[in-house]
Amino acid sequence: MEWQTTINGETMPVLILWHLPVRDRDELFAVVYQELLSRGWVRETFLAALQRREQEYPTGLDFGAFAVAVPHIDLEHVRRSALVIALTDQPVTFQAMDDASRPLRCRLAIFPVLAAAEHQVTFLSAVVTALQQPGFYNMIVEQESPEGVAGLLDRMFVLQAAEVREG
Repeated sequence: MEWQTTINGETMPVLILWHLPVRDRDELFAVVYQELLSRGWVRETFLAALQRREQEYPTGLDFGAFAVAVPHIDLEHVRRSALVIALTDQPVTFQAMDDASRPLRCRLAIFPVLAAAEHQVTFLSAVVTALQQPGFYNMIVEQESPEGVAGLLDRMFVLQAAEVREG
C-alpha cells in the first residue's frame, strides 16, 4: 500500500509492505528494492549499497521487549525521499547497531529512503520517539492491514508535530 504522510513538516510517500514471507535479510532487502525501483524512487545501485552499508553499519535497534531494524542508505542511491514500513511473517536477523556481534530478531523494518541529508535527523528522531511510546510497536505489528498501519502512523506523526510546536 502506498500513501503520503508528513513527518515534522516534510511530506513524503510511504510504502507499507505487510506480512512479507521472506526468509532472511537479503530477501527482505531484495523485495524492498524491487518495490522502490519499480516506482523510480531509487537508483539501480540501491540494493548493493544497502547490503554493503548494513554489513559495515548494522541497523538493529534493541528496545528490550522487541527489536526493530532501521536500514538506511547514502543519499546518492535515492531519487525521491520515502518511508518504507515492512513487516515480515517470521523474524529476520539483523545485527545490533551498538554491538555488531549481537544478533537481533526483527519482524519490523523501517527504511528511511532519504534524498536529502537534512531529512535524516528529523526522520530518525520521529521513528525512535514513536517506537519508545508504550504499546506503539504492538499496535503496529498487530494490525491486520496496511491501511490500519497508515492510520496509526498518521496519528502518531500528527501528535509528534503538535508536541514539537508546543515544546
